[in-house]
Amino acid sequence: MKYLGAILATVITVAIILTIGLANYALLADAGPSVSAEEVATPVQESAPVADAAAIQAAYAARETLLQAQIVDLDAGLADRQADYEARVEELNGLLLTGEGQLAQLQDQETALKEQIDQLLVAQADRTANYESQRQQAYTQYQINIQQLQTQLDEGNSKLSEALARLGQ
Repeated sequence: MKYLGAILATVITVAIILTIGLANYALLADAGPSVSAEEVATPVQESAPVADAAAIQAAYAARETLLQAQIVDLDAGLADRQADYEARVEELNGLLLTGEGQLAQLQDQETALKEQIDQLLVAQADRTANYESQRQQAYTQYQINIQQLQTQLDEGNSKLSEALARLGQ
């Protein structure tokens, strides 16, 4: 595809040269045997530059047409690629904006979560302090209750000992 233009130009040029050669050969063949070699050579030499100039002009015109067609094709391809690139750039810009928006949302969520974590840590510290205070109060109350029960038990044992001592007398 890359060399298609050069190949076509070469083929057209060769075809034109062959056409000129065949035309010259046909002119010589039509002259026949009654014409001398000098007479045939002279007109051919005079018509050859004219035919060559016309062939060259035709070849240049064909090549120019081919080149113009290739330029039009290349311009169309370039315009298509440019449009594709611009569409892709727009798409990527849209994706970039979407990504930036999502990043901003995630950063906001991160900030909110950090605030929640701080609040939860404060609440945990408050609850831990409250738990420790209640546990200490419960332990103190338990100790008091144990001491009261021990005192009552000791009193009950002493009364029992007295009662047994009275009964045993």
